[in-house]
Amino acid sequence: MADLTSPPHRVPTGSGGGTLISMAVIVTGLALAVTAVLPWAGVTAEFGLVGTELTQAIRGVDRAPGWFVLGAGVTATLLGVLGMTRSRLFTGFAILPGAVAAFALAMFLTDPQEWVERLSFRIPGLVDVHPTVQYGWFAALIASVVVAALAAAALLRRR
Repeated sequence: MADLTSPPHRVPTGSGGGTLISMAVIVTGLALAVTAVLPWAGVTAEFGLVGTELTQAIRGVDRAPGWFVLGAGVTATLLGVLGMTRSRLFTGFAILPGAVAAFALAMFLTDPQEWVERLSFRIPGLVDVHPTVQYGWFAALIASVVVAALAAAALLRRR
C-alpha cells in the first residue's frame, strides 16, 4: 500500500540542465575575465627585405574597456554560482554582464581611431606599420556572446 503522508518525489530545482547551464556560465565567466589580460591590440611592423615582423601588444586591462570586461567576467561567474545555489534566475541575469562586455569590446575598437591614422604608414617593399586586433579581443568577444547565450538559455528554461 502506498504511503499517503510522504510528499511526492520531485527533482530539485538546482539539478539537471539548470545546474549544467550554471556551471557553463561559471566557466565561461572565468574565461571572459581571463581574456582581459590577453593582448587585444597591437602595432605590427612588417619588414619586407628580411621577411619578418614585430608586434607591440596592448592588453585589455591596459585600457578602461578591459577592466569592464574583467568585471563582467567576475560578475557572470558570481551569478552562475548564485544560480547553482539559489535559483536559475540568477544565472539568467548573467546576460547583463555579457552585454556589458560586448559593449566594452565595441568601445575599445571605436575609441582609438586617431591612433590608427597616426600609427599607420608604409614604404612599399621596405616596411609596413599598422595597428592590429589581437586574439585576446576575439576570445573576449566569443566569451561574452557565449555568456549571454547561456544566460538566455537559463531564462528560457526558467519558464
